[in-house]
Amino acid sequence: MPAELCLGLLRRAARVHRAGLKSYGLLVAEPGTAGYPFTAADVVFLDPGKNRRNDPGHRAAFRAQGEYFRQYDDAGFVADPAELLAAWRAIEDSGRQVVAPFHSHRRQPANFSLIDYRLHNPAFAWHLIISLRDPRHPVLQPFRVHKELSDFGISDQDACQGSELAYQGPEVQPLALVARGAHPTIRRLTSTLAPAGSPKTATAA
Repeated sequence: MPAELCLGLLRRAARVHRAGLKSYGLLVAEPGTAGYPFTAADVVFLDPGKNRRNDPGHRAAFRAQGEYFRQYDDAGFVADPAELLAAWRAIEDSGRQVVAPFHSHRRQPANFSLIDYRLHNPAFAWHLIISLRDPRHPVLQPFRVHKELSDFGISDQDACQGSELAYQGPEVQPLALVARGAHPTIRRLTSTLAPAGSPKTATAA
């Protein structure tokens, strides 16, 4: 990702976090670019005020994922279908493509949790987590994710516990974040991120 894009992503996610809300959105790239689809040239935030997580049907499904999701009604994000469709169409009309989703963790580390795995769209090969557990030192962590179409979604019949904990299966592997840009931008990014989440960097030629 461009380092400037990373900084913009962090700034906006921090504003959403300060408002007591969760970030969710789409990472966008130009088809055919180097590293595609494990690249991002832009980000699209969905409106955090339109999170459908607490609509009656979705709320019951999240509460069935364990005590953490019963205690925190801001844990989880369900996109507004109309907004998601409009964003998707606008991206495709521009000639770009969605390559991965991203979302923030308000209290949890930058793990890829059990519920993250279950809700990850299997059409995408990766997913970016932004941990704002310490808002002064956020963590950006991408994950490679492989799953089948049959393993998607949660239910109010699940009766799970600990769904916020890290998924341990081989289907999820951490990726290195490579940020590209000029030296001053790279320095701002690395000084912003927590040490454990510091990206590999490359300066512009």
